[in-house]
Amino acid sequence: MDDQNGTMYTSEGGETTIVEVSTNQEPYEGMLFESEDAARVFYDDYASRVGFLTRVLSSRKSERDGSIISRGLGCRGVSDNGRKVMQECAQREFCTAMVLLRQEKPGSWVVKKFLKDHNHPLVVQSQKSRRTLSDPSIF
Repeated sequence: MDDQNGTMYTSEGGETTIVEVSTNQEPYEGMLFESEDAARVFYDDYASRVGFLTRVLSSRKSERDGSIISRGLGCRGVSDNGRKVMQECAQREFCTAMVLLRQEKPGSWVVKKFLKDHNHPLVVQSQKSRRTLSDPSIF
């Protein structure tokens, strides 16, 4: 995501998708995306801004052609030290924060459900720690 103007660039099958969003925007029910990939990039960026890691919770394929028609993305959880994913235990408790995406029609994905609340502390990274060596602003 370009932090200056809120433009998100994604690539799917060689095509580039441009999605205009506010850099502080969070998912909401009814939010539309041009592709599943664009929705995933948005949710991953939202997660990194808020302070959690994501994982695929569920997916559903079309019986007709086998394409993905629904995807659930959720929080992987963060431990107290912020470095490790919540440790598994015999009675594993998952964080309930998630987003459910559905394909309405080809080229149109919509947020059907969004649960914001986490059952653990969040760890927000500073913008400097998210920079890469290809980022010209660090030189």
